[in-house]
Amino acid sequence: MNYVRCINNKGNEASLDIGSVYRGLQATAIEKESGMMRIIDNEGEDYLYPDNWFEAVSEQELVSELSEPLTIYLNRVSKIVVRDLANAKGASMSALVRGWIDERLDLPAVAGYL
Repeated sequence: MNYVRCINNKGNEASLDIGSVYRGLQATAIEKESGMMRIIDNEGEDYLYPDNWFEAVSEQELVSELSEPLTIYLNRVSKIVVRDLANAKGASMSALVRGWIDERLDLPAVAGYL
């Protein structure tokens, strides 16, 4: 898995934002030869885009991107359920949600991430 920053989105403005970091998927030999890169875009789908529309993101930059705060708003019932599950595990709600995210997403192993 690799992460790249979009530097061109001509004709795909709804799918890609210039300056945003996207997850790149393993390309097949044919995709590589054709100069295309498979990217998970703003719609959450993977599509082929020209590889010269992206630049590599260093591990240091990735750590900075991942350390931005995220606020999640839950309705009252969901919040009560999450609170009760966290209390049952002896954890904070934030720790519980971070654990769920780590279990379900294929996040990169980055030194100093946590």
